[in-house]
Amino acid sequence: MKYLIVNADDFGYSQGINKGIIEAHTKGVVTSTSLMVDAIAADEASGLSKYPNLSVGLHFVLESSPNIKLSRPEIQAEFDRQLNKFKETMGRQPSHIDTHKISPPENKDVEQVLRAYCGQVKVPIRGFGFAKLIESFFGLNIDGTGTPDRQKISPDAFKKALDEATDQYNEMFCHPGYSDEYLRAHSSYNEFREIELKTVTDPSLKQYIKDRGFTLCNWSKIKP
Repeated sequence: MKYLIVNADDFGYSQGINKGIIEAHTKGVVTSTSLMVDAIAADEASGLSKYPNLSVGLHFVLESSPNIKLSRPEIQAEFDRQLNKFKETMGRQPSHIDTHKISPPENKDVEQVLRAYCGQVKVPIRGFGFAKLIESFFGLNIDGTGTPDRQKISPDAFKKALDEATDQYNEMFCHPGYSDEYLRAHSSYNEFREIELKTVTDPSLKQYIKDRGFTLCNWSKIKP
């Protein structure tokens, strides 16, 4: 069997994003989301219990800059704080862990903290081999320029991204949402979220995914 998780990152970033992610789940192919616990609309995550087929993980955010390098104990403390806040909001452990703008293999201290948690609690973590990560469905070029490209988040681009999938578990992340005033003031990736929302709710995608032999699932399907 071939399985596909479609995870919407950034739940809690703004009310417009939350609205879009819920719509992407109820009307589209999104099966999972990840929560930014310190974001302004994070408290709305408590209402996600209404959607039992939507897995909810922790979107670990680590603020850093070239002039600030956190030690492993500092990273551990920050992870523990966000994890506890997640459990206070949701009343349970996260279904999975992913990270915001950091790649654990590129930060060994982050990787060690997350691997230790995974070993203790048996929760899957993005990029650690539990599912093939498909990164090409994103509206910014990852060639170092960061230039925007609408064609990379079209329905055809989503379908093409499936060519990267394996015959087992796969995860495709996305960033659907509505571009509200807060988002436009705080993120350059704003209107493109509405394009992504339109794509992941495209009526043709569910049938295409099925025709390609994939079964949509969420992170609860994977047991480390």
